[in-house]
Amino acid sequence: MTIRYTCRSCESVLKIKEEKAGTNGKCPKCKTEFVIPFPAEYNDIEVEVYGVAKASSHVDAPVDHVDMPIELTPEISDNQDFDPQDVLNGLAAAGRASAVRSTPVVTDKKPSVAELMRDFNSGKKKDRTRDSASEVSRPVTTGVAEQTVGTAANVLSRTYQQKRDSANAPTVSAKDAKAAEHRALLLEFLMKKAVPIAAAVALLLYGYIWYTARDVYNGLPLCTVTGKVVSQTTPVEGLRVLFLPVAGGLEDKRSSAEGITTQDGSFRLIYEIPFEGAPEGKYDIVVLGPSGIPLRLVEGTPTFTVSATGKNDFEIRL
Repeated sequence: MTIRYTCRSCESVLKIKEEKAGTNGKCPKCKTEFVIPFPAEYNDIEVEVYGVAKASSHVDAPVDHVDMPIELTPEISDNQDFDPQDVLNGLAAAGRASAVRSTPVVTDKKPSVAELMRDFNSGKKKDRTRDSASEVSRPVTTGVAEQTVGTAANVLSRTYQQKRDSANAPTVSAKDAKAAEHRALLLEFLMKKAVPIAAAVALLLYGYIWYTARDVYNGLPLCTVTGKVVSQTTPVEGLRVLFLPVAGGLEDKRSSAEGITTQDGSFRLIYEIPFEGAPEGKYDIVVLGPSGIPLRLVEGTPTFTVSATGKNDFEIRL
């Protein structure tokens, strides 16, 4: 239950909680001290107004008097120094703070499209490194309207840049695109199929050439023939030793064999390069000097016979 009390000085109607009955109170408007009456006493006895007693069983608050609502009526302390005006002043300060917080934020004017374009073109000419550093150090925008403007500017800048790139990009005709596609398919075919096939063909060709060009001897059986040229007056290095076959009839198909002497006069016969030796049979000996002139042999030099079973190592004396 709420006690309705009319101040005797300023006639302000106060609403006071029932549990504060019997305690001392102070009018928050005129600071007049009074004793808070009990509900029964306040409704059934006389209430003092300006010091004049008048009987009233029910007191109505004037229309134009200050009326404190129940939900805003502060709790009155039992302390004698309690001042209700302090509580009202606190409520007024809280109301002013709420009004300040509810004040709408005034934002700057949104830039026009032309200004955005000028800013974009000037920004393109700046150094990219400096732009990156300034972008990192740029303060974060807290206003909702400023963030909206920045987002719209970024979208517009990206769209403008895309249009410029599309205009500067070289145009490719359908014919050129089809030709590029054919080239790509041909390159893919060469890499996957033609290159392995070409490698296999090259390998087969190399094998065929090696097989046909290799040294194959199909003539008479050869016997290894070595010897040495001995002379007391003539140098024995670089002499050409010829073994000329002695005719043995129409069936004799031999050809000559020759060798070149080394520093000590030794030699080894070669029948057909690179096959060494000579077919068995009798041979006449001829020694040619460095100038190609035949040298004179010691009289009685025998005819040498190459044998398939013996050791064919001969000594020739000049």
